[in-house]
Amino acid sequence: MNKKLIFAIITILVLVVAGGIFFGFGKKGVLPTDEIKIGDKVFKVEVAKDAMSRSRGLSGREKLDEGTGMLFIFNSFGNYGFWMKDMKFTIDIVWIAGDKIVGFQENAQPEPTKTIFGLTTYYPPEKVDKVLELNAGAVAKYGIKAGDMIEFKL
Repeated sequence: MNKKLIFAIITILVLVVAGGIFFGFGKKGVLPTDEIKIGDKVFKVEVAKDAMSRSRGLSGREKLDEGTGMLFIFNSFGNYGFWMKDMKFTIDIVWIAGDKIVGFQENAQPEPTKTIFGLTTYYPPEKVDKVLELNAGAVAKYGIKAGDMIEFKL
């Protein structure tokens, strides 16, 4: 084979793999799972710790099973805003700094009629490095409050 043909084949393979990663082909929606404990309640969580999985979040899903959630992990503390883009169900957003809950937003509603520029953005009360999304009502149901400690198995 000549060098131009080999280069063309390699370029096409790289583009196909990169496109698959970017558009989420292959293991779409498959994230590592772990367990966290708040008080006496253990939640099985999917862990979103890279930019792609954090940006996708729970968008497009029909529901969360009881006792499950999604844990977003960031590399540093920040004032990370969350919105309900392409969400189909209501959630509670729990703001976490280190291993302590610092606040929450209960019953964040999907906003299917709003454009991306009109969506409500929810912000933590202080800088956080983790965010937990749970089914709406979980904060009240399990008595979750600011100051509660979280046990991570991560």
